[in-house]
Amino acid sequence: MDKASNEHNAFSFNEAACEQCGECFHRCPELHLPIDIAKQEIKSLRKGQGGKFVLQHCTTCFSCNHYCPNHCHPYQLILKNWNRIYKNRGAPPIYRFICPTMENSIFQMLEKLMSDEERELVDGWMNQAPGETILLIGNFTHLYPFILGNSRLLNYFTPVDLLDHWEVGATLYQGGYLDVVRSIGKKCKHDLDQWKVKTIVPFLDAVEHMLTTVQPEEMGTCFEQEVVNFNQWLLKKIDDNEVLLVKKLDLTVTLHDNCFSKAGGAPYWDTARKLIQTTGCRIFEMAHIRENSLCCGFGAGASWNHNVRIPFDILATSRIKLNEAEKTGAEALVTYCGGCLYLLWAARELFQSELKIFHHIELVRMAMGEDIDTTQKLHVKRAWDVITVITFHLMIGFFQKPFKIKKLSFEEEKWKDKRHVFFRLLRKVFDTKIGRYAYRKIFLFLLPRLKTKKTFD
Repeated sequence: MDKASNEHNAFSFNEAACEQCGECFHRCPELHLPIDIAKQEIKSLRKGQGGKFVLQHCTTCFSCNHYCPNHCHPYQLILKNWNRIYKNRGAPPIYRFICPTMENSIFQMLEKLMSDEERELVDGWMNQAPGETILLIGNFTHLYPFILGNSRLLNYFTPVDLLDHWEVGATLYQGGYLDVVRSIGKKCKHDLDQWKVKTIVPFLDAVEHMLTTVQPEEMGTCFEQEVVNFNQWLLKKIDDNEVLLVKKLDLTVTLHDNCFSKAGGAPYWDTARKLIQTTGCRIFEMAHIRENSLCCGFGAGASWNHNVRIPFDILATSRIKLNEAEKTGAEALVTYCGGCLYLLWAARELFQSELKIFHHIELVRMAMGEDIDTTQKLHVKRAWDVITVITFHLMIGFFQKPFKIKKLSFEEEKWKDKRHVFFRLLRKVFDTKIGRYAYRKIFLFLLPRLKTKKTFD
């Protein structure tokens, strides 16, 4: 049976059980709508009328599903409305930068700025013949390949990731591009079956959730492979002394719970914390954690009305997260999501935060005695690489129209032929102190003027 055709499967919005109480949007840590407005919004969304606040300000953080007293899955109602809008309007021009099959994607452009060692790692993940057990790297790990590098952890798997697997549709799912996500799921299943993969170990929680829940329960594509949680696998290896931690880290950290971690709940939150504590780090918790965690900013791009406002909405949200992290007094902010990592680093550089930012696997590798760039110079460089890509797309977006995502596969050789002359020139500007200073000043001036405002008048 095609589960996607069943409107009342376990992960669809349960309209019959919804009492239109508004608790989901009233308690949301991002929206926190007044209760009367929250009730109006749920009614509008049920009628497919859009409403005035949720579709314009939702950061796709999944929290509303935790707050619904009747477990109606209001987040799926939001996605249904966004899918309807996408069919009518298309995706914003700036979204081209996260679509790996499109010209000038962030993956294509950053490849030009990577070191030879990084390119070799990425090429290996994209072209290596898969084995029976694969570590599914995830698209956004391609932006920071040095966090995994040539770690001994990779000896246990065949590390694989085709960019045009789109993280099994995770990023597009958050934006409500449900028809595209369904097609991506079918493509991924075909490839994994053809490779005769038996066990998949996703490096990202988002990819695991797509494989085990979204694709089978919402899209009707079931994967026959065993799916193993990477963090749980690693924690067991450490407990069994197969992965030895030879160094205790004297570091105070605060932990960012990503949006997709809320979909999986405690197994994601608790395992990440246990892993970090095994390294010797002390965790100072933020005010909003677990199901109440605030978005890193990335999800704010889904609720778009004006293309030019998207980067400002995203980074305004990131600033709130950074401010909350700084209030803990921790030395470092840690994330266990590759997508959050690149956004938080970009925000750190633009807002000149003093926090160090680590992927949690970097901490584990440090405790293993592996060589990690503790100066974080590589992270700073990559943050400005990312800022350059976003700026480039913001500039050319003025001359582009919304588009439909039709091409799911790409030709790798053609993908690598692009020279990106203007992009490289822009990047050189950001290598100078005056270039970064001027950009920060301009961005901070425009931020309050261009971000989407939320008023209840």
